[in-house]
Amino acid sequence: MAKRLRKFVLPSVVTSLTIVGTLCLKTSIDNLKPKSRGSFNVLMSKLEEDHTYPVLEEVEENRPLYPFVEETVGKHTDYYKAEDDEDTQKNALMYYDKTYMPSTGILYSSEEVFDVYSVLNGEVTDVGEDNILGKYIELNHGNGVKTLYYSLSETNVTKGTSVDKGDVIGISGTNKLENSLNNNLIFESYIDGKLIDPEDFYNIDFSKKN
Repeated sequence: MAKRLRKFVLPSVVTSLTIVGTLCLKTSIDNLKPKSRGSFNVLMSKLEEDHTYPVLEEVEENRPLYPFVEETVGKHTDYYKAEDDEDTQKNALMYYDKTYMPSTGILYSSEEVFDVYSVLNGEVTDVGEDNILGKYIELNHGNGVKTLYYSLSETNVTKGTSVDKGDVIGISGTNKLENSLNNNLIFESYIDGKLIDPEDFYNIDFSKKN
């Protein structure tokens, strides 16, 4: 009889402890749950103050893109700066008709054809063809910001249309400058009518520009 009782009592005790433990755990969890949406907001505010949760960094949507994505594209001619040393300036000169001219943008080249992208949202203010620099597109991005894309073989936009950042607006092409490659892009950037080195332009956060 004693053996039979022990066999019955032991499982019963274990079961009772399990039930009690489960109830206690449920009570603790319930106490952690917000009772209302207002409580949830208070809880989240507390977490924000304590910085105890991962904060997503703001995507840099207001910085320009490069006007190309292909890894085969490289810089052929730099932007000319008067303050640069002589060797750097030599790589920022363009040659045409026995004349060297300071580069007002960056000449990119590739052995392969590549797409040309709008670096920011904007409006097409001009599409045409230059006798030396080839087909081009001019974009107005507002707040005094303007970009120009020269040496295109094709233009995919028309004057007066709006473009989004990252839209393909043209295809690399040729110009009459000294260049052994057929797939080129000359990119110029302006702020308030003044030329800006594109390498500096790419790093500007235009959300902070007045």
